[in-house]
Parts: sequence; structure tokens; C-alpha cells
Amino acid sequence: MPGNGFGEFDLIRRLERLTAAPFASSRHILLGIGDDAAVLKQTRGHLWLATTDLLAEHIHFDLTYTSYDKLGYKAAAVNFSDIAAMGGMPRFILVAMALSRHQTPRDVENLYRGIQSACQDVGAIVVGGDTSASKKDLFLAVTVLGEAPSRNILRRSGARPGDHVYVTGSLGDARAGLEILREGPKRFDEGNRSAKGLSYLTRRHLSPHPRLKEAQCLAQNRIASAAIDLSDGLAGDLRHICEESGVGALIDTRRIPISSALARYAEQRRRNALEYALPGGEDYELLFTVPVSKVTRMEALIRGQRVQATNIGIITKANRLMAIGRDGVSRPLRVKSYEHRLYSPARLT
Repeated sequence: MPGNGFGEFDLIRRLERLTAAPFASSRHILLGIGDDAAVLKQTRGHLWLATTDLLAEHIHFDLTYTSYDKLGYKAAAVNFSDIAAMGGMPRFILVAMALSRHQTPRDVENLYRGIQSACQDVGAIVVGGDTSASKKDLFLAVTVLGEAPSRNILRRSGARPGDHVYVTGSLGDARAGLEILREGPKRFDEGNRSAKGLSYLTRRHLSPHPRLKEAQCLAQNRIASAAIDLSDGLAGDLRHICEESGVGALIDTRRIPISSALARYAEQRRRNALEYALPGGEDYELLFTVPVSKVTRMEALIRGQRVQATNIGIITKANRLMAIGRDGVSRPLRVKSYEHRLYSPARLT
């Protein structure tokens, strides 16, 4: 039995009631929760997009400062961000959990309420999953199926020399938010204005907002040549685009968008805000490239507030990453982003 001594089948029935698909949204679901597998109907002319994330307690989240509903919301939202980065829309979600003795039925229901909240924001539906027991920690695996018109799918491999590099929103907020949560917000609270900034930064870590609207605009207008969501940080994810596209990049760090909350927080810590923005991680903004011939259209979308984005650099022929510093001098971009260190070294063959 998973969790704190409650039955798996009773839990599944409770979750099935909690995630029942509205009739108006179920035209694509021929069979949902209750059978060995869901049976889904695809929209004609579209392709499936599939992504999954495994979240492990004490590695990806800590329940001392993350509530179950926020954990559920984030677990769904980060997968929706992957779908957004490819120009798609999330449609269906499957949730697998290994519950420890610390979880109660109410905890699991709150987790699912968070998942449902994220789903309602984008019109996605929970169609299945699995439950098991864990000896110590909570494990949560979320799989999302999305779809996109075949002609609109965005990839990492389309960047070409001369393309301009853009990023949505602001960077580094989530990294600072995690630091605040780990060290305790009271340590940095110096008045009401500061408290609001700290709350903003922690929300950016706990409740990321996938950039689906912006990604849809880019895909439908066929403006972006390559795209990726910023889960591992600007430095690392830009490297992914460059490696897949066989190109390099020159980034102007003076243009990187920094929120006022992060600027104040970094000043309090006597650090440069770029120390948060470049390695970053879990901002879940979009990083994308735009051919020169489409930059005018891109800037028009920005002025029309259809896409909130900033031009931060250019794609180059040289197979390396360079960054212009505050002094105007370009240097190799050596900042490393987050990377899991596995306990047993694996040999790749």
C-alpha cells in the first residue's frame, strides 16, 4: 500500500473523481482513467509531442518549503513549458507517483489539485497514471502529450548564422527564489518593498508560468528558427541550441532582462545579478532565434505586446559561445548551468 497505510485502489478512485474530464473537453478521449491505457483521438493534420519529467524529493523539491498543491502545479507546468518550446499545446497528462509513509490521502489530493489547476490554465486533461510505494521519499513522474500542426513545430536545430537571439520575460528570478526558500526569507526582509520582491522571486521558483501564448504566436507566424525553454539556465540552454544547430553565439550581457526584484535582491547580497541570470535554471522562459529577414516582424510583435521578449545577441558561424561584458569586451561564455551528477558513472556507447 502506498502512503500512510491507505489502499491504492481507493486512492485511484478518489483521484479519478478529482480529475474527471469535462464533457466539452473530452471529444479527444475515447477511453480515459479506468482501463489499462487511455485511448486518444488526434486532431487531423497535427503531430503528437511527448515529454516527461521525474521529480525526486530532496533532489528537485523539498516539502519543508513546497506545499503539495504547488508541487503538483509545478510538476505539470514544467512539462507544459517543454511542449510550448516546440510550438505545441498540451492536451493530455499522465501522473505516476511513488508515495512514502509520510503522504496522506489529503496530501495526494492536494497534489492533484495543483496539477488540475495547471491543466485548467491550458485546457489539458489528466487521462491516467500509476501509483506505487516508496520506502523513504516521494517520487513524481509526469508525462504530457501535446500536439502541433506539422508545419509549425519548433526545434533546437534551426538556428543559422546571423539569426538574432531573443528571450522572453526576465532571467535569474527562480534561482534567487530557490536561494531565498533555502535560507529563509526573513533573513532578507528589510521592509514592505523588499518583502514584495522576495515573494515575487519565490513565486517564480514555486509556480513557473509556461510561455504557451508566446510560443503559439511565434509558431503560427513562423518567425522563430529555433527554440528551447530555459530549464537549465541561459548559458546551458543556449549551448544546446548551438550544438544542435552547429553554430555559435555572441550574447550581450548588458541586454539580458533582469527584474527589479532580482536587481534589489542581488544588491542586498552584494552580488552581480548576472550571477543568477546566466546559470539560472527553472525560469522556464523561452529562448529562441529569429532570422534577419523576420526581425522587423518580431519587433512589431513585441511593440504590440503579443510577445514579451528581449533581443540579447546573435548567432555566429564560430562554434563557440561568447559574451560581451559590462566593459564592452567579448569573452568566452564559461558559465555552467545546472547538471545532475549521477552517483554511478555511466559509460555512453
